[in-house]
Amino acid sequence: MVRPKIPFFLWIIISVFIVIFFTYKILDVPMGLTVDESAFGYNAALLAKTGLDENGRHLPIFVLSIEGKDWRQPVTQYYMASFFKLFGSSVFNLRFSTVFVTLVSFFLIYYFSPIAAFLFLTVPLVMIQTHMGLDNIMPVPFTIIWLIGLYLYTKTKNTKHLIYAAISLGISFYTYKGMRAITPIWTILSCLYIFYLNKYSFKKLKPIIIFTLAIIPFYLAVPYLNHKYPGSILGGSRPKISNVYEAFYPYLSSYDPTFLFIKGDSTPFHSTDRHGMYLLATLPLFLLGTYVLIKKNDKFYNLVLIAFFFGPLLYGLVDSVHRASRLMCLIPLFCLITTAAVRYLINKKQKILLILISLLIIINFADFLNFYYGSYRKFTQNYFGTMEPYRSYEALALEAKKLNLTPYIASNLVEKFFTTVYLGPKPNIIDDNNLPPKGSILLTNRENIPGMKLLPINLKYYKLQTN
Repeated sequence: MVRPKIPFFLWIIISVFIVIFFTYKILDVPMGLTVDESAFGYNAALLAKTGLDENGRHLPIFVLSIEGKDWRQPVTQYYMASFFKLFGSSVFNLRFSTVFVTLVSFFLIYYFSPIAAFLFLTVPLVMIQTHMGLDNIMPVPFTIIWLIGLYLYTKTKNTKHLIYAAISLGISFYTYKGMRAITPIWTILSCLYIFYLNKYSFKKLKPIIIFTLAIIPFYLAVPYLNHKYPGSILGGSRPKISNVYEAFYPYLSSYDPTFLFIKGDSTPFHSTDRHGMYLLATLPLFLLGTYVLIKKNDKFYNLVLIAFFFGPLLYGLVDSVHRASRLMCLIPLFCLITTAAVRYLINKKQKILLILISLLIIINFADFLNFYYGSYRKFTQNYFGTMEPYRSYEALALEAKKLNLTPYIASNLVEKFFTTVYLGPKPNIIDDNNLPPKGSILLTNRENIPGMKLLPINLKYYKLQTN
């Protein structure tokens, strides 16, 4: 594996470019916050400021949210809380936290190849999820660390690489609910792979034991966690198999090319509906890469292929069909497979073909971006409204500080995430029919309130009144 040496200053330039690229219009696309984003943000702000979640629990492992209907995954929830603690609670930082995850993932996959790293940046679903403060993208860096650990063990037989590979895979189990079905499959494959590397010798079980001991605590904790936080592990799903066809349909649907390369996620706002999980222009590379790796029969890349094609095997138990956002952990594997095709074409000196495919990828990606910042942006307003209201809460906090007044908010305008971010965990709330006390400033949707003065601040939805 040959990686070009890049000077430190160039890494800084690349990092800045990636951050700017993925931060561009991050509060504008999608136009509003999803329910899950608000739940993550609200609890992240509370945990960062008080150590308590929305239910008053002190640093719980799982946070129950959305009126008791859903559990926030601990790795993602506490990552966001830590991000807020370090950089401040804000709507921008909620979404910017995922930009950092994408940046780290880029650097990690660069370990394998700069080609794989830059292909990773062109995956449409990476852009879509980087612009959302959600947990779908969180398994990606842990997947890459797992792969790096197994790759280095393949080359060195040093068992320390198995330890962090196992721990990373174990952590991924708690990043996103979709990993509940994938992590066990990859754990089994890892053990079989280690056994294979040691020539199926039962006298050399030490590496498997080390890997198992490193990852088993993450599984042993499941009964306790499920007892203390009922429904947190399976998220209310009840695994079942009605018949063999229904069991395999969700699994096989994960490799439907029309879904992967054209339609995308069945959830509308997780896809543009005309650009798949991956760019259509990368389909030839993926097919060629699969063929090349099968023919090459490299130990590690055999694992990559098997992990890619068998990862979602258990999705049949939870009836997950055409949910690309649940398959983001496969993206690093996809990039490694397509990279094998690029290397093959380079070795065969197929310059014209490489240039042609590169141009098609650029055109395809440009079309995606044009649609994403245009039609997709407007489309998301139908689901989430706009982000504009949060500016009113921000303005309330700023004016209250500027005028040395106590901020109040009308009871009918309470949005938990916004109020917690800008007014603290215990904001002053008052019924819209009553007047706040003297020395106060009120956020309301009423323009004329007897006894109060309307501030000449141009807010799109609400008004600021002082008493």
